[in-house]
Amino acid sequence: MGTFSRGCLYLILGFIGLTVFAMLTGSYIHIPWFIFIPIVIGVFWLASKRK
Repeated sequence: MGTFSRGCLYLILGFIGLTVFAMLTGSYIHIPWFIFIPIVIGVFWLASKRK
C-alpha cells in the first residue's frame, strides 16, 4: 500500500472514530484549522515512515 493511500486510510479511520465518539457522547467536536493541518501532515509523515 502506498504512502498516500495509507495516509488517506488513517485519516478516514480517524474521522470515523471521532464521529462515533461524538455520537456516543452526544457532543459537537470542533477542530480548528491550525490544529487540523498539523494532524494531517503528521498522519502522512507517519504513513511514510511505515514500511
